[in-house]
Amino acid sequence: MDREVDLSTFLNERCRFYQFKKGFRFGTDTFLLTDFLRLKGKEKLIDLGTGCGIIPILLLLKHPELKAVGVDILEENVEIALKNAEINGVLERFTAVKLNVKDIKKRFKPTSFDVVVSNPPFIELGKGSVSENRLRAYARQEIAANLEDFIKAAQYLLKNKGKFYLLLPVYRFVDTVSLLREKNLEPKRLRFIYPCPGREANLFLLESVKGGGKGISVEPPLTVYRDCHTREYTEEVDRKYSSFLP
Repeated sequence: MDREVDLSTFLNERCRFYQFKKGFRFGTDTFLLTDFLRLKGKEKLIDLGTGCGIIPILLLLKHPELKAVGVDILEENVEIALKNAEINGVLERFTAVKLNVKDIKKRFKPTSFDVVVSNPPFIELGKGSVSENRLRAYARQEIAANLEDFIKAAQYLLKNKGKFYLLLPVYRFVDTVSLLREKNLEPKRLRFIYPCPGREANLFLLESVKGGGKGISVEPPLTVYRDCHTREYTEEVDRKYSSFLP
């Protein structure tokens, strides 16, 4: 059954997460997005397409005064995100809401968040077969909402000078920058992710600021594996995993 779950430990057993065995399962890219965020620690944060709640829950564990909301269109994901918040001891600072990002105005007031983060679906409809697994399909394909819908939601939710963080495949980079600037979300920090030395970048991390001025910082390349055969993490990625939680 698609709703069968298992429990995995993470970050040297410092936290635990239930995930659907046959659904979308978080990986290194999701963690790297979480690590990319620059927070003071007292912000109000919302994760659009939260899945099992991995991003906000890790950030709540790192920042004891942070408050976070996770939004997801699937009731199964909302339930498991709340369960994960409970077993990790952050439920009192976390809310999960079943909602399509297209309908964000029905639930939230404008300019009510300091930070928006998202690892949104990225495969445009008609450009690839839709997964037979419902949970995977909604996580990867723009079935219920597209990239522009996620960016519109972020623009609506963010306070002026609030930050929007995204992780997407490189082939959506030009689309992303174009849509962000249309919505007054100015790209400010960019980092490309490479799977291993000698390969092209496959993902990018991007921080945008609502109402920000022109000018962007392009950070050094982030390489995940020492080589693509052994799949051993680079020193930088190892260091990120070991030092993320205080």
